[in-house]
Amino acid sequence: MHCPNCGKPAKGEQQFCRACGMSLESVGKLVAQHSSSSLEKQRKIDNQEVEHAIVRNMFNLLMWGMIVLGIGVAMLVVNKYFDIGRWFSLLSSALLLGGTGIATAGVLNAIKQGASISGKRSVDQISAAPEAKSLPTNPIPALPSITERTTQLIPADDARAKDVTDSSGRE
Repeated sequence: MHCPNCGKPAKGEQQFCRACGMSLESVGKLVAQHSSSSLEKQRKIDNQEVEHAIVRNMFNLLMWGMIVLGIGVAMLVVNKYFDIGRWFSLLSSALLLGGTGIATAGVLNAIKQGASISGKRSVDQISAAPEAKSLPTNPIPALPSITERTTQLIPADDARAKDVTDSSGRE
């Protein structure tokens, strides 16, 4: 960004020009708004193109899977009426499984790619993310256990404690 008064370079977060002293607040807001809206539009266009490519790829694989599946069904019908042989039946079964696999792979691949697109963070989100903080150097002091404090409260030569530990159960 440049100062509109003197033409000297200025940063977007500057409030005043360092050369002439002109207020740059409104200019900085306009520049930030313009640049963010154009970046946002470009990102939307890029995401739409990627989504269209994913959908196109999915439908292509679905189409090929259905074609292979249809050939397998046709081969099963032909084998049923003309009894060509067991190998023909096995080949048609393999085509049925292969067509189903191709169609399923197309759908699952589209789901995976779509999830990876939605999981991507934009440049603004990455730059706005808080920086990693280091852990404190002083460790948390160890707390005494509950039983330790209870044991300290019981006197060692208490007669009741001996009676409780007596196996006869009498006081």
